[in-house]
Amino acid sequence: MTNTKRILSVFAVLAMLMPLSSALQNSAEAAGLPEMAQCDGPECESITEIHTIGQAIGDYVSVGVLDGLGAYELNKSTVRVFANHELGAGDGNSYQVDNGMGGTFSLTGARVSYFDINKDTRQIVDSGVAYNRIYDANGNIATDASLLSNDFPGFSRFCSANLFEPYEFGGKRGIEDRIFMTNEEDGGSFNPVGGAFWAIDPETHSIWHVPDLGRGSWESSTQVDTGSSKLVAFILSDDTSPFDADGDGQDEAAPLYLYVGEKKPDSSDFLERNGLRGGSLYVWVSDTGERTPLDFNTSGSLKGKWMKLDTSKGAPSENGSTGYDEYGNPTQRNLWTQAEALGAFGFSRPEDVATNPRDGRQVVLASTGVDTYAVNPAGNGADTFGTIYLIDTDVKKLTGKVTIAYDGDADPARQLRSPDNLDWADNGFVYVQEDKAEDDTLTGEVLFGAGAANPNEASIVKLDPKKGTITRIAEIDRSVVLDPTTAGAPVDKIAADAGGWETSGIVDVSSLFGEKKGTLFLFDVQAHGITDQDTVNADSRIRDHDLKEGGQLLFLELQDRRPNGDN
Repeated sequence: MTNTKRILSVFAVLAMLMPLSSALQNSAEAAGLPEMAQCDGPECESITEIHTIGQAIGDYVSVGVLDGLGAYELNKSTVRVFANHELGAGDGNSYQVDNGMGGTFSLTGARVSYFDINKDTRQIVDSGVAYNRIYDANGNIATDASLLSNDFPGFSRFCSANLFEPYEFGGKRGIEDRIFMTNEEDGGSFNPVGGAFWAIDPETHSIWHVPDLGRGSWESSTQVDTGSSKLVAFILSDDTSPFDADGDGQDEAAPLYLYVGEKKPDSSDFLERNGLRGGSLYVWVSDTGERTPLDFNTSGSLKGKWMKLDTSKGAPSENGSTGYDEYGNPTQRNLWTQAEALGAFGFSRPEDVATNPRDGRQVVLASTGVDTYAVNPAGNGADTFGTIYLIDTDVKKLTGKVTIAYDGDADPARQLRSPDNLDWADNGFVYVQEDKAEDDTLTGEVLFGAGAANPNEASIVKLDPKKGTITRIAEIDRSVVLDPTTAGAPVDKIAADAGGWETSGIVDVSSLFGEKKGTLFLFDVQAHGITDQDTVNADSRIRDHDLKEGGQLLFLELQDRRPNGDN
């Protein structure tokens, strides 16, 4: 179908849907809404919308900016999906949480929703906020929003996420309880304290601040096999563009972190039981002195060590002015300054991480790229288009090897640009989502749209981590602009900005729905141009202090391409 015909067909569908707007707001899911992403490659069987921002599920209407996802079996007929909402602390409508004293208090900002999906119909049957109680850094029940740094009225920018099951690595190796690990992507020049990690306990519907994982503009974390039934470990990625963290006039760049803690299975404290309280924080340092992508790019491997940071407590401050947060834990700037002194490698901008399902000691990391950092002799950032790294870690020896699996700057075809969210699926392949991080290189090469080597919209691709090859899977469809909260026609306010929308949150749910490995995924679309719709349609709920932004939650179904049933 030509683009012109597709646009006309979408407008026709929208015209039919507009009279149903009120019904959408007061029913569960409405079938047949067009998808904001389309298949783009022979391996993609179908993409199916299951929720569009603005639709009601019972009496719950979720806010937008869907991001990191995690899923588990709730019961024999239902899969529960946790979904981050990447809102700023003051954005979105307010919601209530238990204050531990028989009352509630109000928060705005980022949050986590749950979506319960029937296994047979693959439709959402229930939804709501995923927690009703908050525990602060000291393990106390929060009674108001004062537990949050910078006097924020809510959580800030929950980004990517991972859900971890007990004993994922066998033989009681791994955490003790099911945990949905989420994190605040808020730091750098925007937040002098840095964001926090938060762990949701699905059993008690509570969310816990995890102070020992440190402060940063956190993108994600993933669990690593320690080889021990007593220890747990997580690799952490701080998604901050290089900035002057220590005030010396020179930009520092984000290190890669490792957290190691000891479990106390009999403890009544959720974090302590799972080894998430009282552990140590490390950064990766190359054995041969490489510090930036200018020193290490294109291909190859580097061996290194995990070097311990000083995370002892200091003078508390609400705004991080002492180098410590309100609980006395080191701020992001404090940790970065220590990392630089240890000689840590500075990644251009670390994004999502995921663990190899076949080798729990290996992790994949996406670095999305920055044009003005580590500028090479050609006049461009050495990592402008982004890089995919493999990280092999021996927790016992505190050693790590970093390998380049794919370097976008070394690929003239630019098959993968600005890698962001990803998942290492059970079929052995890595599925990566693009989110435009730069418009062009310093010498003028555009990354997306007209004139680009790869002119496609933001896409989902498959990476073979052994061969470094890329296969296209799906692509954003900018012609699908939806706002179910109004009868008026919605508008993409950045329609001319190629790559302005993104897919996110991809997660392999094949086994949960009884499908072959790596053939069924959930992902979401952040339709960044569907904002401030009240300026177009006065009755729209897609506005800053309500639903914020349009988007969708979707299924992605792929062909089984494993040779002889395996990769």
